[in-house]
Amino acid sequence: MGIGEIAAISAAVVWASSTIIYKRFSHHLSPLQLNVSKGIIACALMLLILLIMPSSPFPQLASSWAWLIVSGILGIAIGDSAYFAALRNIGPARTLVIESLAPAIAGVLNIVLLGVWLNSLAWLGIFITTMGVLIAIKPKHPLPSVEQSIYIKGVAFALIAATCQAAGMVMSKGAMNAEQIGSLWAAFIRLFSGTLAVACVVACLKEQNLKQAITLGGISQKQWLFVAVFFGTFIGLWLQLISVKHTDPAIAQTIFATAPLMVMTIGALRKEPLTRNMILGGIIAFSGVALLVLS
Repeated sequence: MGIGEIAAISAAVVWASSTIIYKRFSHHLSPLQLNVSKGIIACALMLLILLIMPSSPFPQLASSWAWLIVSGILGIAIGDSAYFAALRNIGPARTLVIESLAPAIAGVLNIVLLGVWLNSLAWLGIFITTMGVLIAIKPKHPLPSVEQSIYIKGVAFALIAATCQAAGMVMSKGAMNAEQIGSLWAAFIRLFSGTLAVACVVACLKEQNLKQAITLGGISQKQWLFVAVFFGTFIGLWLQLISVKHTDPAIAQTIFATAPLMVMTIGALRKEPLTRNMILGGIIAFSGVALLVLS
């Protein structure tokens, strides 16, 4: 198992942990506001570390900057906001099913944008992992019905999220292929670009409150948001870029997709019940990850 795969698994673990905390704030801040809040906090943390570690390779080529800026706007500004919007409209179960398309989308975009083809063993690993995740997240009971207009909107948001997040990963790889760039610099440029784009949108929308997103006014238990941002965005995004730097973005995206299984594992440690689907799906998914590592 290489550095890229280890970083991807670690990113999935920290994202799973932070997701549980983010749920506390999903009804206090809009998807756009939450994206701005976590971006500002994480950017400040990244900049602080970069000042302490000035030896980290800085991007020199204009093409690298372009790849990373567009990657941030697509993956973070549009992708993350669409993901939060999908959660609000159709809930986590339906959203995660559609999000499971992201690894395959990343594989296709890898061919289109970078001209890189995965071998058959890697594609098999992606397929098995995706099937395992889908089995694991299958609800035990029928999901509550959703009004058709809300359902269509939620599915559209989830598809946009999957596509944009996959595109963001592939474009990050494009920048790192062009020259030697520190993973933290790449993460900072992506996050800053994405956060700035979302902040501009929030500032232009009358129903959104940019000041609340920046100051977190009226939000209780802010310390938990800082914990979620530290692990889920600061550490998670850094690990994500380390992973993309050292392995194929489609493989990295597939491993990231196992985050729901990590959430279930954390739930089991908290003595929450596990279903047969969760156990079976988890075994299948991690078998797929093993194939990806071997490929």
